[in-house]
Formats: sequence, structure tokens, C-alpha cells
Amino acid sequence: MEKIIALTISVLTIRQLVLLNQKSKLEIKKLKLEIKNLKRRE
Repeated sequence: MEKIIALTISVLTIRQLVLLNQKSKLEIKKLKLEIKNLKRRE
């Protein structure tokens, strides 16, 4: 039983990390787009 609980917790943790990673990738994309737009304006 304890193994199952530990597994569940680790899977949830991994899922959260993956979600965070996707969010940060999106943020990086947004920043890159903003930088491109700023360069064009100059």
C-alpha cells in the first residue's frame, strides 16, 4: 500500500513539473516574440 501511495505522489509531482515546464516554454516563446516586435519597431 505504501508503495502505491509513493508512486502516486511521484507521478503527480512529475505531472506538475511537466506542466510547469510547458508553462515556462510558453513564457519563453512570448518573450522571444516580444523581443522580435521590439527589434522591428526600432
